[in-house]
Amino acid sequence: MIKKNEIQNFVGKKIYFLQTDAELSSGKAILANLRRGIGHEPGELPQLFGIILLDMPEEFISENGIATKEEGVCYTTLTLYALHQQGYDIKSMPMHTKEKFSIGAAMRSLASTYEGDSNAEQRMLQRIRTLSTAVDMKEMAYHLRGIIQLLKSKGIQLNYEMMAGDLYEMQFSERKNQVCLRWGQDFYRNIYKDEKNNEEGDL
Repeated sequence: MIKKNEIQNFVGKKIYFLQTDAELSSGKAILANLRRGIGHEPGELPQLFGIILLDMPEEFISENGIATKEEGVCYTTLTLYALHQQGYDIKSMPMHTKEKFSIGAAMRSLASTYEGDSNAEQRMLQRIRTLSTAVDMKEMAYHLRGIIQLLKSKGIQLNYEMMAGDLYEMQFSERKNQVCLRWGQDFYRNIYKDEKNNEEGDL
């Protein structure tokens, strides 16, 4: 999907801009306004218009006042990124990573932080399952907010460009199962990596 790549590039550029200006008062204000956008629909908060829409590809922008799939993805991704980054120094502890750290991989890392908790893995998988059943962007944003708050509590990063691409594809029935499968693969792939590292450490 060409649009998926364009969305990922757009979100990546926005986050780079936020990271560059984070130490300025204007950058801090932008992040604060983005956080206020959580739980709202695109268009409800005029102070976010420039943050979200500036330099957005023309084909992403609605012509009828109803947010397009692309606008919804960018809005959700950037507001959740601002929530995730809150409380962490954006230079030394960025919550966006370029590494291949999808929702599945991040939730695996989260599960591994609950040492001695035999139910942690199933709880994280349930979060993924619940997200995968969301019927629209509003519901996905609601479930993602809980996931991001958990990741934030443990300082676990997420690739927000990858997440934006996944959210876009989740809106198409023919693509949704592929996205969910990738999350599951990343979740269990990291279990294998953890076990292999532990075995090598015991040698």
